[in-house]
Amino acid sequence: MAEEKMKYASVVAEAKKKWDNLTDNEKAISHRVFRRGIERWILMWDILKAIEEKFGINVWDIVREEIWKHSFAAGQNLAKKYERHGVVELYDAFNSQFEGLVQAEWLELNDKVLHKWNHACPNYQHLKDLGKTEEEIKEMAPYYCLQDIGIMTGFNPDLEVFPQSRLLMAGDPHCTYRVEDHGEKSGKKFGFVV
Repeated sequence: MAEEKMKYASVVAEAKKKWDNLTDNEKAISHRVFRRGIERWILMWDILKAIEEKFGINVWDIVREEIWKHSFAAGQNLAKKYERHGVVELYDAFNSQFEGLVQAEWLELNDKVLHKWNHACPNYQHLKDLGKTEEEIKEMAPYYCLQDIGIMTGFNPDLEVFPQSRLLMAGDPHCTYRVEDHGEKSGKKFGFVV
């Protein structure tokens, strides 16, 4: 049964090996890319908080909608590089790039299910390093982490992408990721509903 759950353990091992084979400079570049993204996120967040405070408008539904729209489109762009759009291709397109960064605990990766827990998050660490408090990070978490769900859903809207029940940025011990392929197209859209 364990082999069935982790049918693609070798694919995960290969992604980890790619990270391990990077030079220290290449790894540092990867971390800098994440940090620059977080710096831009903080700027956007602080501007939106100031707008909310100064004008008394609730901008968060708009923020959620825009994050969803842009991350969904990013997932669709990733999908263009693949003939098939199943769970394994989703892993290759999106999740594999983070193997050396997230301390993933794989529970299942096969043709029907991608299920893992991430025990580290470079973005969470950069937020802390840039002076954001635990409370601020918890407030940001559902918005920031929505990007992952949007990208995975955009890659193939017929996959069921489960909302994350746990987030490191929200104070949980790990982030949860679960995607299921139920086979034939149901015409039903899964994931976050705007």
